[in-house]
Amino acid sequence: MGSKHLRQEPQDRQFKRVFVVVTVAVVFAAVVSAAIVYFLGSSVPYGQGTPDAEPAPQPVSQQGTLVAVTPDSLTARSSDGFARTYLINAQTTAITDSGSRVGSAGSSFVVNDEVSILAVIRDGKAIATTVAGRAVSDLSGPPMDDVAALPATP
Repeated sequence: MGSKHLRQEPQDRQFKRVFVVVTVAVVFAAVVSAAIVYFLGSSVPYGQGTPDAEPAPQPVSQQGTLVAVTPDSLTARSSDGFARTYLINAQTTAITDSGSRVGSAGSSFVVNDEVSILAVIRDGKAIATTVAGRAVSDLSGPPMDDVAALPATP
């Protein structure tokens, strides 16, 4: 029994040496990798911080009367007296009694029209995404009775 025990002792020492060497190598590799990522892995030069993210556009809406209309902007005043000017562009949708058209909000409405405006605030400017005439935006249109009379399709 004693001789059997002596044979295992060199194997135990060898296992401990290999375990220590592997552990030290793993820790060293982790420290070197972390240093490389920290100093070289960033696209921002070291010491200059992170770039500021562009703030997300804030959605806004308004219902009111148009007090000014130009090819590139609309100004609306609400019943409480609040007024705001909205930029309009080629992506602004105009919805009127005759349908909807993209990019025609400046020519679809005139001063004193009652409208509902959906917009976003971007860089401090209100940009209209949709301008709808009040007649089509307040659900006062004709009922859709004919749709209910259509047979269901499988």
